[in-house]
Amino acid sequence: MPLTPHASKQDFEAAFKGFHYPISKAAVLNMGRDKGGIDREVARVLRLLPDRRYKNPDDLKEAVRNVYRRIGVDEEHIPV
Repeated sequence: MPLTPHASKQDFEAAFKGFHYPISKAAVLNMGRDKGGIDREVARVLRLLPDRRYKNPDDLKEAVRNVYRRIGVDEEHIPV
């Protein structure tokens, strides 16, 4: 049975707010941690991102979608 995420598009938008691009995975994790209040699923997905620099918000969102795909979430349930 496919996984269904509980995090919403708004959860990810809140996590990404204030990012300056290009941004590294380390910076994504640090800024997310510094903000506090980020959904646990969002934090877990961000930790699974490839260790590279993300050019813009669309690049980062595509990487998040790829994480969800790798863990078995159906395309229509991916929140970003």
